[in-house]
Amino acid sequence: MQNVSEEMSLGTLVTLLVADLHRKKMPLPFRNQEPWHQLCYALKMNTEIPGKPKFLDELVFDWDGPYPKCEELSEFLNGLHITANVSGLNPGFNFIRVKDDDAARWSSELESLDPAAKSFVSHAAQIAVQEFSQ
Repeated sequence: MQNVSEEMSLGTLVTLLVADLHRKKMPLPFRNQEPWHQLCYALKMNTEIPGKPKFLDELVFDWDGPYPKCEELSEFLNGLHITANVSGLNPGFNFIRVKDDDAARWSSELESLDPAAKSFVSHAAQIAVQEFSQ
């Protein structure tokens, strides 16, 4: 089992969230990445979340625009698209489309996490649903 505080990275968190939210049929924003940045910023700033991964404290957010933006997150989301793990080719590149095989693989990774890590990802998914629904 994976120990969330030592092992989880930004990429792992994003792929686990994509898989979980894909399963829930939640639209995943791609062109407008603000909800992703707001989600990660909220996770970083919340010191009360049990099992919070260490990488969140190290993320750097730039406030030059209307919302906090993390270059590392933008690069990862764009990288998922470039490597064809997700598609944004719907009209206007508005939403991420996930291949079912990738979603299934990432979901199995979610199931292999220790209880604290699963709880953290579940909490992050709840915040994502709020951010992505706005």
